[in-house]
This record gives sequence, structure tokens and C-alpha cells, in this order.
Amino acid sequence: MNLEMYQKEVLQNYKRSSQITRVLTEDWFNREMYCPCCLNEKVKNFPNNQKGSDFFCEKCKNEFQLKASKKEFKNKIIDGDYKTMINIISTNNSPNFFLMNYQNNDWVVKNLILIPKFFINTSMIERKNISYPKGRTNGWVGCNFLLKRLPNEGRINLIQNEKIIDKFKVNAIWKKMFFMNSKRPEFKGWTSDVLKCIEELDYNFELKDIYKYENYLRELHPNNHNIQAKIRQQLQILRDNKILNFTGEGKYQRI
Repeated sequence: MNLEMYQKEVLQNYKRSSQITRVLTEDWFNREMYCPCCLNEKVKNFPNNQKGSDFFCEKCKNEFQLKASKKEFKNKIIDGDYKTMINIISTNNSPNFFLMNYQNNDWVVKNLILIPKFFINTSMIERKNISYPKGRTNGWVGCNFLLKRLPNEGRINLIQNEKIIDKFKVNAIWKKMFFMNSKRPEFKGWTSDVLKCIEELDYNFELKDIYKYENYLRELHPNNHNIQAKIRQQLQILRDNKILNFTGEGKYQRI
């Protein structure tokens, strides 16, 4: 994989900096990116009018949306229409997201992170205030992705500080949490949110430790009125899928 994006022949018809950035990042992705889900060697471009996704894998049919920035992605990502995103999540049609951080002084990919589609849930969507874009009379509500609510398994590094991560390691992390893929959107959100809480605990923890996040989880899932039972359900699911070990008497261990 070549991390250099610059291709002189690609830029012959572009002058605006925003156009140059879009063309170079998408061209690099199309040339160099493999499918992290099935390890197919190449991904394909969607037509320009495709909504919600930029690329797809012909082999496993996974879709990808690329977001690129010269600044490192930290706590949140600005996204599009709030209602559209909520609908995409609720109908299980979210693409996988790639977050690319590049240097534009020498046009090199510095970091590339994959957010698997089964980690995209309503808990991580922040509703923005209504706005009135120029030329529109109707109000518009956008949204942000709150990256700080993602567990580590929901942020898979493919390139880190210009170091290319072995693709088999990337694929193994994808497969580790793939059991979430076929579940209902609400199920995915609970698993992701409980896993995020667990990551803040010690390697060995007890049930009473995770119960301390009851109010936080209630804020994320206001329609659920039995939070502790839901926490226990998720711990069992994570145990059954070898994310946790149950060591007895309400005690757990992260694998």
C-alpha cells in the first residue's frame, strides 16, 4: 500500500482546494484500499449520485463512506441530515465509515480508521439545532457523530501515524464483533454502549462496578425502564461471544 496520494494527472482539471482534496482522497482510496471485511483486494466506486456511500466491495457487498480531513478526528464528526441518518440506522442500512487523516503539504495518508456499520447506532448521533441555509425557507437539522461514545472495537486502525497495520489483524478485529451485524439496531446500540463502559473499568471487574453507569445508560436509552437487567443481558452476550470471561459470583474479566 502506497500512502502517497498525489497524482499530477488526476488534478489537471481541478483548481479549488476543496475539489483537489476530494479528488485526491477518493482517487487514493480507489487505487489502494482493500476490503477490510472480506480482504478482497479492491473496492469499487459508486456512481456520483449514490446517496450515503462512496465505495463498495463486489465480493461481500459491504458499502463504505469516506470522510477525510487534514485535522485528526477526535470527539465528533460533522455529518448530514439528522432525520436521514436516524432512518438509515433504524432500517439497518448504515454503510461502514472510513475516517482519513492526511497531510496536505506532501499529500500523504497519515491515519485511516474504520468504523464498522454495526457500531453505528442512535446513541452516537447528536442532533444539531435547526438552521436555515442560504436560499432555503425550510429549516434544516443536521447531526454529528460522537466518536467519544465508541468502544475501542468500534474504531479499527488500518493506518496509524503512517504505519500500515497488517490487514489480517484488521480483519480479525472486524470478525471479532461481527456477531452484532445481524442484530436489531437497538441491540447494537446497547452492546456498543455497555462495551464502552466496560473499557473504562479495570481488567477484572464486578457487576456492581458496571451498575455505576446505570444513569449514563438511562440517558442513552430513555425508553428502557429496567437498565440493570439490560446490563446483565449484554454481559452474557459479550461472554457468549468471547469478549468477556465470567469468573463467578458476579465477577468478570476482559479478554
